[in-house]
Amino acid sequence: MKRVVIIGSDFTPSSYPPALRVRFFAQHLAEFGWEPTILTIDPKEYEWEVDKENEHLLPKDLRVIRTPVVPISTTRKLGLGDIGLRSLWHHWRALSKLCRTEQVDLVLIPVPPYYPAIIGRLAHLYYKVPYVVDFIDPWVTLNYWNLPGSQRPVKRTISYGLSRLLEPFALKCVGHIVGVSKATTDGVVDRYSWLSEADATEIPYGAAANDFDYLRAQPRRQSFFTNDDKNFHMSYVGRGGEDMKVALRGLFKAIKKGLNERSEVFQRLRLHFIGTTYAPKADGKYQVMPVAREFGLEDYVSEHPGRVAYLDALQILVDSDALIVPGSDRPHYTASKIFPYILAKKPLLALFHENSSVVRIVTETKAGAVITFNGETGLDAKVDDILNALEQIIVRGSNYETETDWSVVDNYSTRAMTERLAQAFDKAISNNQRYPGAMMRSTPHGEVSRHSES
Repeated sequence: MKRVVIIGSDFTPSSYPPALRVRFFAQHLAEFGWEPTILTIDPKEYEWEVDKENEHLLPKDLRVIRTPVVPISTTRKLGLGDIGLRSLWHHWRALSKLCRTEQVDLVLIPVPPYYPAIIGRLAHLYYKVPYVVDFIDPWVTLNYWNLPGSQRPVKRTISYGLSRLLEPFALKCVGHIVGVSKATTDGVVDRYSWLSEADATEIPYGAAANDFDYLRAQPRRQSFFTNDDKNFHMSYVGRGGEDMKVALRGLFKAIKKGLNERSEVFQRLRLHFIGTTYAPKADGKYQVMPVAREFGLEDYVSEHPGRVAYLDALQILVDSDALIVPGSDRPHYTASKIFPYILAKKPLLALFHENSSVVRIVTETKAGAVITFNGETGLDAKVDDILNALEQIIVRGSNYETETDWSVVDNYSTRAMTERLAQAFDKAISNNQRYPGAMMRSTPHGEVSRHSES
């Protein structure tokens, strides 16, 4: 059994996407010959609320090492709060100890947070251990200088400059890179001459069916809507933002037209947008309602900007009559929540850029209707398509059998995605031989305990 250390500053019981992704991988890696150790932090150090029940979703024998971090009270004086930066020194010390005293065959660093990526380079430099970087979001924003000045404050400009400096350092000796979409990894490969397409693997988040099994056995109560008011409740749980306004305007144009032309159907429709910011407390920070007001839909659309816990989000999906997923106008964007939407087994409508991997996933799985747009035409020409898809969903209701091809969904399961990751690990070990002096060193195979360590 080979051993991998995963550096995940953001980890369970956090409900943020990086924490979920690390957990999904950790659940299945041993099936493919890799024993994971998670290097993370004490949950009390997060600035956001965590859900302790998420720990029930962890494998009971998973080894988790939790280190201290630089206190937020100290770093805030310098205008810094990044959890990856706060944990950087402590994680490097902990990894160094593991490399000196135990067998470490590989290091995996999911980003964001981004700064821990440099630990991989250091592990290779000092201990000749190969490393893999997993891009959940791009580190370098190539269109940064095309943004308006209001979106380029001094702090963000410094962050951009550091990304251009640190990303090439972090990736100079990387064994392999993986990412949530091919567009994400393509952007990285294109920037650096020492990388090629063979050095990158696309690995979406994957479908975590076991989480829904847990939720159905331990249901929660959500307070955003009730199912006994004779309305038809359609929900979206996830972030909003400027990049989603193309999809939202297309959706709201269709609903406005439906109310004018087919009011007997659309009067029952209620849309709920929940967790549209990354902040747990975001009163008044509306991402969707300003667009809804453009179309006079305040009576049909509600928004709760504050982020909700992972299991609460799943419960909302399960309780909804149907689900809507508006996508970004950025081609590389892949919604991490698309698989929970499929697993909720509800009528589904997705509005995405034609080059997003979500289009392929929804189409292949037959999990719902998907309507695409591009950067030139938007959705103006497809308002009737959206209208007809919505009408069909409302008329058929929430109880009809979905046409989802579950055999195809299995190909996107968290287990299947972890198998891809294990194959990427093997490539990284092989690629490690191309770097001067990068021979695997002999390390002791001591017994390790199966519990959370401090």
